[in-house]
Amino acid sequence: MNQVLSGVVMIIGLWLFFPGGGPHAAPQLLPGILNKMERAHQEMKSLRAELTQEKTNAQIGVTDTEVGSLRYKPAVGKGKGKLRIDYTRPSRDTIAVVGDQVVYYQPRINQVFKSTIAKATKGGGARMGGYTQLIGIDGSLKSLAANYQIEFIKDEAVQGQMTSLLRLTPKTKGQFVTIDLWVNQQSWMPAQWKMLERNGDYTIVSLRNMQLNTTIPDAEFSVSIPGGTKVVDKI
Repeated sequence: MNQVLSGVVMIIGLWLFFPGGGPHAAPQLLPGILNKMERAHQEMKSLRAELTQEKTNAQIGVTDTEVGSLRYKPAVGKGKGKLRIDYTRPSRDTIAVVGDQVVYYQPRINQVFKSTIAKATKGGGARMGGYTQLIGIDGSLKSLAANYQIEFIKDEAVQGQMTSLLRLTPKTKGQFVTIDLWVNQQSWMPAQWKMLERNGDYTIVSLRNMQLNTTIPDAEFSVSIPGGTKVVDKI
């Protein structure tokens, strides 16, 4: 299973908004951070950003890096939430999610995967499982608190911006032991995630040069598939 495939579901999860010390140093700060994240979530109409994904195999000490761009529009009224990531290196793969429908196009092997979020997350391996955990773009804080224990760890500079580092521990056993979330203290949007798997492997996903509430036509989330491309519904 290639590196692009090993993290497709991490993209699907780009659906939930999300001073130094240990995790119990300042618990009174957590409600304020979560309230600011909730307001940012409510005010967001669209998001564009550059994306970097680093997948580390702890057993052999090897890190694979992918770079791309992200576009996102939350669900409004009866409208469906929309997400698209276009990788630029080393692959040229595209992943798009509209509502519960997933399209994963791999031009290098002339193949496109079309299915639902539920099926993709069940059978897509590490990448599918991971992108469902990119907490911070859509959803509600109620669902976040229902599924994770949340701790404030510390304030920390990331990519030249001050962030609040939160640690999310799943309440039920799954692929990930913890998910660290760095929240930008200016936009109160997620700037970076670190997802630690039970085998010690981990994935770090970073967003840079974020543009909020710019116009993104719905047509940009439609993936153009050339004729003759093999269509599959299982990964």
